[in-house]
Amino acid sequence: MGQMLSKKKFKKLLFSLILFTATEKNFAAPCCGSGFTIPSIITSDDKAQVALSYSYSQIYADVFANGDWRRREEKDVTETYKIEGAHIFKDRYQFGISAPYQKRTREGAQEDRSSGLGDVSLQLGYEYLPDWDYNPYRPKGITYLSLILPTGKSIYESDDGSGIDARGRGFWGIGGGTVLTKSWGNWDANFNFEAHYSFPKKVSTDTTQGTVNPSYGGSTAIGSGYNWESIRLGALINWFYEAPTDVTGTTPSEGTLKRYATGTLLASYLLKSNESIVLSYSDQTLFGSPLNTSLSKSITLFIQKRWQR
Repeated sequence: MGQMLSKKKFKKLLFSLILFTATEKNFAAPCCGSGFTIPSIITSDDKAQVALSYSYSQIYADVFANGDWRRREEKDVTETYKIEGAHIFKDRYQFGISAPYQKRTREGAQEDRSSGLGDVSLQLGYEYLPDWDYNPYRPKGITYLSLILPTGKSIYESDDGSGIDARGRGFWGIGGGTVLTKSWGNWDANFNFEAHYSFPKKVSTDTTQGTVNPSYGGSTAIGSGYNWESIRLGALINWFYEAPTDVTGTTPSEGTLKRYATGTLLASYLLKSNESIVLSYSDQTLFGSPLNTSLSKSITLFIQKRWQR
């Protein structure tokens, strides 16, 4: 029985790896990423976890509001260093935080570079569907609330209008969602759904004068993987939608909805019983029908440490 319990805990641990590392990496899209999608929460049986990650993301193409694609000729790269953590309290509640630091470099006629803090996110989670008896059919479920702090500048606040210094959405935002995880033998599956709302903000720059109204958005992610020994191979696809962002005031403009899908492949290795390393590749050019966005390809290296209850 002890050996069986250990295997089950290991599979739950692997769930947390794919959920923790497959966050959407669209740093250079209009408004430069949502800050939402998969949250920094614990899905394993641990009481706390801390993770460090490095992501190298390059824009491959721009997609316009009419659906036309344009291949990027010049190199446009974003490097993101992120620290994330979460801690259980009162048995089934948890608190999480994520803080990214971004460096962006663009070559060509508009050659430039910029670096700084992105949007910090906070999460409050509750395990509403525990899996204490390891039911063969019922998944483990965690619901959560998210708060996005506008510590990163939005594209509407860009100093030169090019967006090179836009490292976040730049709006206060709230969201909520649920994560479901389940395993069958060596296979596992996970599901995440979230919806969010970003609050209006007054902006006064050389290019934008007025109130920016970002409105609603959401995402859905489905993933699966196969486990053996200390290795896991997995895949995940995340669909993202953002309602049009309008600007009212002295320079009014009507926005266009944004949508895209990110496909991710992951390989994880359990270094020790409480330390893991994950390498992932994400591509936004393969799935869905993208609109009004920039599509990137990314590689992420992720290291996590956990503390058992």
